[in-house]
Amino acid sequence: MWLIYGSGRCPSSLVEFVASAPRTPLLKPDKGIRLIVVGAIWRRLVSKLAMKGVCKEMNKYINDFQFGVEVSGGVWAILHSTNRVLSEHHDDKFLSRLTVDFSSAFNHVDKSALLHEVRLRCPFISLWVEFLYGQATRLYLANTYIWSTTRVQEGDPLGPLLFALVLHLLLHNISNNCKLLLHAWYLDDGTLIGDSEEVAKALDIIMVIGPKLGLQLNIKKTELFWPSCDSRKLRKGLFPSNIARPHLGVKLLGGAVSRDASFISNLAIRRAENAVNLMCLLPQLFDPQSELLLLQSCMGIAKLFFGLRTCQPIHMEAAAIFFDNGLRGAIEDIVVCGGPFFGDIQ
Repeated sequence: MWLIYGSGRCPSSLVEFVASAPRTPLLKPDKGIRLIVVGAIWRRLVSKLAMKGVCKEMNKYINDFQFGVEVSGGVWAILHSTNRVLSEHHDDKFLSRLTVDFSSAFNHVDKSALLHEVRLRCPFISLWVEFLYGQATRLYLANTYIWSTTRVQEGDPLGPLLFALVLHLLLHNISNNCKLLLHAWYLDDGTLIGDSEEVAKALDIIMVIGPKLGLQLNIKKTELFWPSCDSRKLRKGLFPSNIARPHLGVKLLGGAVSRDASFISNLAIRRAENAVNLMCLLPQLFDPQSELLLLQSCMGIAKLFFGLRTCQPIHMEAAAIFFDNGLRGAIEDIVVCGGPFFGDIQ
């Protein structure tokens, strides 16, 4: 399979059939739309083989700052590192922490920069990547389609690596020009901690160089936070005037970055409430086996475990009690709707 597709022997006339794919629109928390593109089985298999062939070498190249590609526990690493720096330096009023996010980053990444980086950094898979992304392909939704010409497709097994290769050009520029205490990314979600002047310099680099790579800063999701403050942070022109400046803490990768007990506890309770609300909808499926599968994999205890792994247990007590009561009620509803079959599964 790899000898045909990966070596460039596949005729270009087959691009439309191999590289085109259906779109799955998902609703983001901010009411935006995230398009997930999952290609055909042959494309996914070849891309997985390609990823396996270059992942070790690419990890050495991008993992100085990038924890979203083939890094086990990357979310936990960033969250715990950020909170540790916050705990150790919270009294340093000269420091700032910046949360960075890009607007539809995968959709707008510059394709010419992507193909150039693939040829330079991992030529082993370059022919396959050029086959997939070198020309426009169709993305289907029901009976309609659009042409994909500029985007890295979310759902492609190679997608995170391809995006990270382009982003790494920007990250190296920041690293070479700014002295930061912490500089870590999970794909397009960045966390920068350092002296306010250095953080502001990094933000300027992102705003100047990012668009050249197709990376547009999403100022609505970019936040500046630190428990203590000096007058320099408020100096006009240091940071954009429309940047958010929360006082108690920020949400990072689904977890809390804060030293305020109420902020962390309230975030944990909201997460538990969302999980319970989803669990209460399960009986509407009228399929006990599917209900149990969803409960185990993505709705129930997994939500609580995430909170326990990212917050101190003392801040999870109220959320855990609420979750336990909600879980008990959801299971009772499923048992009533599912009858003895659910009991047999247990």
